[in-house]
Amino acid sequence: MTHKDRILNALSRIAVPLCDDCLAKVADISPRQTVYQNCTALAKAGLIERGQGECALCGKVKKVSWTGNLMDPSAGFHDAAGVKRGGVSSSDHKMKSDGTFPWFWEGNVQAKLVTYLAGCGYSIRSVADTISRTRGKDIVALTPEGRELWVSVKGFPENSPNTQARHWFAQAVFDVILYRSENRTVELALALPYGFPTYERLTSRISWLRAALPLKIFWVDESGNVREA
Repeated sequence: MTHKDRILNALSRIAVPLCDDCLAKVADISPRQTVYQNCTALAKAGLIERGQGECALCGKVKKVSWTGNLMDPSAGFHDAAGVKRGGVSSSDHKMKSDGTFPWFWEGNVQAKLVTYLAGCGYSIRSVADTISRTRGKDIVALTPEGRELWVSVKGFPENSPNTQARHWFAQAVFDVILYRSENRTVELALALPYGFPTYERLTSRISWLRAALPLKIFWVDESGNVREA
């Protein structure tokens, strides 16, 4: 696979704007200059879009690349993570007055974890679109050791939070049980927003399951820091 193929594949999988530095990590291309040169050529050929914007992974305003009509205003508003906000159903989190979602929204937790994994040397294979509720794994990544990691990501609900949080947690746990049935060799993990006692209590009650699967938990805090447990 050529560098151009890897860049196109990465941008298609991630489906959010990426700066050259983050794209180099996601597409596993070195040095960064190679990404710059190939993205410039792809943009001139009309195969990708390229311009100034906020990178979905590092959050910095830089030159970013994306595919399709991701940032076309007619396709709906896109926040700093490059996620389409137009047409959000009433069951989703309410946006703040500045047009963003709460930090503990599932899509934000997912984006922060992808940033963390890429920075730790993981290759990001796929990221589900949380707005359109894409079916499948929320994150699929390749560890630095070459093993696949499948992650189920949950945010924290704003309506009936404790009751709904228990339902969401149960869904996440059922996800990873099904993942294990599907593949006996992949690594499994949950990603949850940190600082919510309901999730902390629930994770402490499934220690036996975590040992049996086994199952890792990534805690993502409001500042975007990630702690593995």
